[in-house]
Amino acid sequence: EITCELLFFEIAAVGFLGIAAVLFKEKSMGVIRVHAILPIRKNVFLLSKLVIFLLSDLIFALLLTLLNVGPADTVYILPEVLLQTGLLSLMMALAGLVCALLLKDFRQFTLAYLVIAIFAASPVFLAANTAVKWEWIRFHPFYHIYMGLKNAYFGTAAVSLYYYLAYLSVIMLLFLWAQRVFSREMRREG
Repeated sequence: EITCELLFFEIAAVGFLGIAAVLFKEKSMGVIRVHAILPIRKNVFLLSKLVIFLLSDLIFALLLTLLNVGPADTVYILPEVLLQTGLLSLMMALAGLVCALLLKDFRQFTLAYLVIAIFAASPVFLAANTAVKWEWIRFHPFYHIYMGLKNAYFGTAAVSLYYYLAYLSVIMLLFLWAQRVFSREMRREG
């Protein structure tokens, strides 16, 4: 259970912060201005960032699971763990990207980061508390994401098709929003 919680924290908080830190650094270096005049599509820039963060999160999940669960048990749970990790990674990276593009500098971002990190991590603490039953927690959007990852670690990945459709819809909406905000940023920079 600790392995699942650590992975969830790392992806939800550090993944969100990581892509924003990289983007703020690139903004200060003029990378977006340079990309605005290059004859390639803006999706390439966004997709390159997402792929790098997705791969790093998947490698981290693989190593964390292998070292904490053991090679024999990892074989059985790894496909579902990597699927849940990939979905969460994409969602948090896109959310971090959108926030970084909307906010002026890293100081402004830190407040948004604090609020989003606490909001995203709250199901871990509230769902794990067995002394008090929080019935409303199942309406928290990150509760289902956390439980999907937790179920993957315990080999009971009984997640419905609606769960995956909702997840993919959120990722697609975040990607479209990131495209729109990135286009606006490129026009402003270029």
